[in-house]
Amino acid sequence: MNSFGYKIVEKEAHAIEPVVEAALDEQRPLEVGLYFGDPAAWEFLQARLAKGSIPVNTHLDHKRLSLFDLAEREAELHQQMALAQRLGSAYSVTHLHYAATTQRVDHRDRLGQHLAQQLQVLERVCAEYDHPVHIENTFHNLEQYRWFFDLVQRLDLKYVHHCFDLGHAKVWSQESLPQWILWLRELRAKGLRLHFHLHANNGLADQHLSFVEAEEQGLNTADSYTLKWDYFAAMAQLQQHFPECRKVFEVKPHYALANMTLVQSRLGAIT
Repeated sequence: MNSFGYKIVEKEAHAIEPVVEAALDEQRPLEVGLYFGDPAAWEFLQARLAKGSIPVNTHLDHKRLSLFDLAEREAELHQQMALAQRLGSAYSVTHLHYAATTQRVDHRDRLGQHLAQQLQVLERVCAEYDHPVHIENTFHNLEQYRWFFDLVQRLDLKYVHHCFDLGHAKVWSQESLPQWILWLRELRAKGLRLHFHLHANNGLADQHLSFVEAEEQGLNTADSYTLKWDYFAAMAQLQQHFPECRKVFEVKPHYALANMTLVQSRLGAIT
């Protein structure tokens, strides 16, 4: 299986059609964001993905279905789980919260109690559909996610795993990419499964740039986040350490094909 794939959303069928067809032709993973529910896009996706010829996963509407509020939105969670399965999705991704949660240590027990309640709801619904959910890193340092996944393990959850977002960690954490990779290897050794989101930014904001755009802006060079690696070498490291995991480019659809061509060319030169 090609481990590098594409992400699209169920909106504007004319825009996502070339990306979906490329995923099918190249036998690459495809991630579908369940954010808009556009009828034409949804009809197209069901028709093209019905045969299950490529690996598919979905991204829940994290503005409504982040982990933090799941107990209040369980009916909506059931709806999106059903939609995911209609596309042949093996698992979904969502966020811890649509905004930052507290990082105050003196609030940690209260936060843990609240998240434990939400996680139990998520685990129960996931078990009903046999559909795991990967929680994505967003607005916090690595230490917060280390604490969070320690909580997941203490609760002995089977359906909650991790999505590592390369661009989010660059903007919102203090740690370097090599430090994140060491932790991701620890997670995998503990039995958690991983999924990856790949995109670029200038370090100041979450821009979701393609690596084509980043190349034009001179952003693919080594920096304080990647240390000795440029961004193509960084992606080669992710492939080397986690070859079995899907690595999805979260970029604008009109850059998706050129982005894949550029990255594959540079990775080929490295290996």
